[in-house]
Amino acid sequence: MQKIELFQQTIDAWLTKDVKKLLTVLSEDVIYTECFGAQYQGKAEIEKWFCQWNHPVENKVKSWTVDKSYVDKETGFFTWTFHYVYKGEENIFDGLSLVKFSGNKICEIQEFEQKHEKFRPFLK
Repeated sequence: MQKIELFQQTIDAWLTKDVKKLLTVLSEDVIYTECFGAQYQGKAEIEKWFCQWNHPVENKVKSWTVDKSYVDKETGFFTWTFHYVYKGEENIFDGLSLVKFSGNKICEIQEFEQKHEKFRPFLK
């Protein structure tokens, strides 16, 4: 599986709420850091987080679209737009994932957030 496909499978797992799909592309000692600072180490913690996040039926990733990607042998950068409903609130933001690969597995994901709505302060 290509590196881009590995990352896309993590997205597909969130869209379909399929924890097994997510866990198959992660290394045993994976580290996942969300953009607001929460960090999960190892598949067991990631499984707990994933199941807790997706447990209430109303929590849902509505879309997660990758805009640009760059991948070399061990590292990938992916820019994306994330649209979701969590605890009754619908939100959207843009982000970047720094993904590290070990063999044919993801061993680390770091997420960074940017506001979705853009503005040009010097445009008259």
